[in-house]
Amino acid sequence: MPKVIIHDAVDPAARALLETRDGMDIVTIERDERERLRRELADANSIILRYLPLDADDLRAAPNLKVVARHGVGYDNIDMVAAVECGIPVATIGDANSVTVAELAIYLMLAAAKQGLVFDAAVRGGDWWQVREAADTIELYEKTVLVVGMGRIGSLVAPRCQAFGMDVRVCDPYIPQSDISDAGFTPTADFAAALPQADIVTLHTPLNDETRHMIDAPALARMKNGALLVNTSRGPVVDGDALSAAVASGHIYAAGVDVFEEEPPALDSPLLGHANMVFTPHVGGLTRECFYRSAIVCAQNSLDAIDGKLDPAYVVNPEVL
Repeated sequence: MPKVIIHDAVDPAARALLETRDGMDIVTIERDERERLRRELADANSIILRYLPLDADDLRAAPNLKVVARHGVGYDNIDMVAAVECGIPVATIGDANSVTVAELAIYLMLAAAKQGLVFDAAVRGGDWWQVREAADTIELYEKTVLVVGMGRIGSLVAPRCQAFGMDVRVCDPYIPQSDISDAGFTPTADFAAALPQADIVTLHTPLNDETRHMIDAPALARMKNGALLVNTSRGPVVDGDALSAAVASGHIYAAGVDVFEEEPPALDSPLLGHANMVFTPHVGGLTRECFYRSAIVCAQNSLDAIDGKLDPAYVVNPEVL
């Protein structure tokens, strides 16, 4: 009897699709049931995984596991070295959340540029006239935006920025630069040189050794005075303490942040003390539509892996196939 673990809440569509398979054993495990998860992994064929870290011991305790179906595109919560050693494919949701995160990036960009939360609080608090007199917002029109990473999400953010009349520069050394220019954007291979030219920097990179703290104190210092930063990629791509200091000094005008080095951030985090920063709680892929799409992809990846026909396009460690 095939067995699939669903860890943490996912759209009911995942269970409904799995239940179309006769004899499917579907085990739902809550976020805090760590010990039970280890026990259930012993005979599981798939796990649909959201936030929980999956370490080497977990993977070694799952000899029948045919796939880790990651409910997202990041996989930094999985020990990938151990996954390869154990021969376990890790499958993400592909482009199921791409438009969702791209839209959130634009929202954060606009909310930070227009100081949306400051104005909202002022209206609710009766400070209508005071905040109007002190308004200090910027336009996106004719601003230069640096899109860092031209993958599934960055490639959707770039044209949306262009639709606002922005000059779009793209930094991604891992794709042909002609692909960027052919798409109608300006390629820039030198990240450090591109930072001082950008009014807005929006990050769309995976988290790895190369990108960890790629936005640190020196990078922030290189950014244009009064620039705006958006991060919807992974929290550790940005040094949070350095960003807080740059915002406090006024060098960085504002920032929109969906992801943090520590999630959730501590309530006494210096980042949370800045009125000109807009935050969301890592919800880039949590629209109704995306939650449904992600569940369907995870369930289908589970069924395909059990059948021995997992689509390699979703697998981030194809060497195990």
